[in-house]
Amino acid sequence: SMTYPDVVTNVRYNMPVINVVFTNTEYAFIKNKYEDTNENLFGVDFTDVDYAKIAEAQGAVGLTVSRIEDIDRVMKEAVEYYKQGHTVVLDCKITNDRPIPVETLKLDPKLYSEDEIKAYKEKYEAEELVPFREFLEAEGLESKYIK
Repeated sequence: SMTYPDVVTNVRYNMPVINVVFTNTEYAFIKNKYEDTNENLFGVDFTDVDYAKIAEAQGAVGLTVSRIEDIDRVMKEAVEYYKQGHTVVLDCKITNDRPIPVETLKLDPKLYSEDEIKAYKEKYEAEELVPFREFLEAEGLESKYIK
């Protein structure tokens, strides 16, 4: 993180703060761009780091969330430490699944073929998504761009 030194500052000045670090061992938005443009992947994969232990080395409380089922329990624990005046770092391990690239939604049959839409929905597990145009039309509106 570009602001990780702030943790030791929070500790030094006894500032109760909850910092959340989302880690997936990759620079995903750059990696996704490279994949979309068929560029060589370079410098986008990282070694897994234990930010909770780094927090502890800086004098903060370090907690790790590895499963979504644990988030409520760990967050309650973090809030308790916060109420006691501690600086807390939550190291949240997240999936490497690629989010849907919203800049290239391929959902509208007025713009894309049935095969393109099917491939897009399968790739991004987006079977339930519908074109935004349908929401506009449901409200009696129309798109300026799609007729």
